[in-house]
Amino acid sequence: MGKHKILIFTFLLLIGSAYCSARQLSFQIVQRDGTADVSEQSLTIEDEVLTNFFDYGYIVTNSEAAVSSSLSQDEKLYNIGIGEAIEGFSDFFVQIKLYYDAANQTGDVPELKKIDWVLASTKSGEKLKNHTITDIKLQHKEDDMKKISSVLAAEINSALKAK
Repeated sequence: MGKHKILIFTFLLLIGSAYCSARQLSFQIVQRDGTADVSEQSLTIEDEVLTNFFDYGYIVTNSEAAVSSSLSQDEKLYNIGIGEAIEGFSDFFVQIKLYYDAANQTGDVPELKKIDWVLASTKSGEKLKNHTITDIKLQHKEDDMKKISSVLAAEINSALKAK
């Protein structure tokens, strides 16, 4: 009777695992401020967004964060990012553009003034949602970056649940 129970358990485990799947997301951070290097703030936001989605139960990957200085460069980076997402069998691709104000900065760090994000399906290539966040108030850089990242992840997650 012991072998019979093991076979039944194995069969049920295989059937159950067929129904267990998680959505896979691929992210790309694009920094828009005219600097040559990706800032520590941008990398913090990237890390926090990825962590939030991992905590939500998604499988997350990301393209390398990049700096852009034009809309055509943004579109080129978008095409590279969605291509990587498709090759990696992701279900969705999210490009997050972080706009900094170099004229208004504290020390070496420019102020984050706007975030644009776009959610796209890798299966259809269709852009499902575009959104802009402009109400950004920073007082304590590290804590505020985490809060902004949580709000950003929550907005994207809501858009994903609607699809």
